[in-house]
Amino acid sequence: MSAIKSTGISEEKFGPWLRRELRRSLRLGLLLLIAGTGLVWGLTATSPRAAAGWTDFNYRLSAAALDEHPVALLRTFATRLRESEYGWRPLSLATPFNVTAAQEALRRDYPEVTGVFDGVPQVPRAGRLRAANPALHEQRMAAYLRHHDRIQSGRFTSLYDRDDLFSAPDANVRLGLFATKLFGLVDALFHTIGTILGSGAAGVFLFGTVLALTAAPLWRSRRPARTWLKLLAWPTLASTLVWAAIIVMATAAAVLGGLTPNTSALALLSALPLLSMLAKLPLHLAETLVNPAPAPRKWDGIERRKPRPPEPKPGETTPPLGGA
Repeated sequence: MSAIKSTGISEEKFGPWLRRELRRSLRLGLLLLIAGTGLVWGLTATSPRAAAGWTDFNYRLSAAALDEHPVALLRTFATRLRESEYGWRPLSLATPFNVTAAQEALRRDYPEVTGVFDGVPQVPRAGRLRAANPALHEQRMAAYLRHHDRIQSGRFTSLYDRDDLFSAPDANVRLGLFATKLFGLVDALFHTIGTILGSGAAGVFLFGTVLALTAAPLWRSRRPARTWLKLLAWPTLASTLVWAAIIVMATAAAVLGGLTPNTSALALLSALPLLSMLAKLPLHLAETLVNPAPAPRKWDGIERRKPRPPEPKPGETTPPLGGA
């Protein structure tokens, strides 16, 4: 992939740039803090419903920052991958290749069935259900068998259905189990994103903010130069900003906790210029550490790709090209 054209973050040296951006971030943060404090005070003082909503949003924002920080999300990703069985057939859009999730969904949809033995669904209340509505019972059992057979046809049964479950599997089985986890990478990623979305507007606001603050300077930066490297560095840089946002909100809660408990969202709002500066900082440092390429020398008019004609001896004249 070719390098993208970029104007860079700034042509200024790192030291003066850092001092200028830090002063600018502090000024803008102070203005946002004053404006946000006035707006929140006015809304909460005039509307009890707005005050309750503001308190709930701050609580959810603090919970999303503390429970869904990068280490917790990485742990969620690894746990989903470790505790799920994966097959080779895609079973659904939300949980692709996840056999465990498909079996749990099948048990929820058909709670009367306890399992399958020799191709026959085991239903403890089969007589009563068949007497109540024979046609509906047969229809549900046929649908259950179709879903069950589809799930079983995509499983790696030789790996997961071992005869001896009390001894450790050998190296070939462990290698095969590891290979099945490659099918689950997309499912684990979807599950992690769903965890963020499940926290509501607070989680979307927190992670959307850090992703937006890192996307713009990363795209404009000359380093890294390749687009695929920028895509790889994007979540890493955003994760660093999440830690910075957690530190800002924790500091605000410690300093201003005696005045009001609703400090998380206001602290994050006033820290947006500082977080934007922190996102640009490693990129600008990487640009200044790389020496620019020397400018090409101006062509002197001599074609050096062809041999030069021999120099004439003293007293001789050079015949014209092409003969007399």
